[in-house]
Amino acid sequence: MDREAIKKRLSALLEDSRSAKDYEAQSRVHQGRLGLMNLLYGANSSRERELGMALAQIAKSNPFPSAPICVDASISLLRGTIHAMVADVEGGILGSLRDAVTGEVLSDLIKLARAVSDEGGDASKNVAAVLAAAAFEDSLRRLAESVGLPHFEKLSDVVTALKEQNVLQGSQVGIAQSYLSFRNRALHAKWSEVDRPEVASVLGFTEALLVKYFS
Repeated sequence: MDREAIKKRLSALLEDSRSAKDYEAQSRVHQGRLGLMNLLYGANSSRERELGMALAQIAKSNPFPSAPICVDASISLLRGTIHAMVADVEGGILGSLRDAVTGEVLSDLIKLARAVSDEGGDASKNVAAVLAAAAFEDSLRRLAESVGLPHFEKLSDVVTALKEQNVLQGSQVGIAQSYLSFRNRALHAKWSEVDRPEVASVLGFTEALLVKYFS
């Protein structure tokens, strides 16, 4: 879901919250807000926990959560949260959060690949190669997405598009292109054509991309 789609959905939730008068409507707004909050800030974010505690306090204030006074207070709180989310999206936080999440996930994948590779033996080398190939491809595709490039089926077309947009420059282009064959060999289980130094090299290049573009 892109920025404009998210803004449109948030606006619809605000409109829904203005006419919400019962517990069913409150739940509808709550669930709609939850999905967008997870998208913007990640699952179980600090904002989600804080809102959850505030809603729980409102519920505890009355033995009947569906009582009008509880519903009104809860909807008011949800509406304030949605307004804050709109401000975050309009302020450009969506892109920076996506980059942060991308960097964290890919960094963990690289760490896992290195840990597996360090175990020694062909089996661990092969697993590390697949993880390295996945991290390499995902980093390029997410980088292309972050600069607004359309989806390309072939990874080679992604590299070309990033070059044309001057995102990948100089030696980065040649290195990325040289690793395309590694990606194909690793993902098609051509283990005899993959060695551990090459795995380490691909991981190093991918990590450098993360540091430059997603940190």
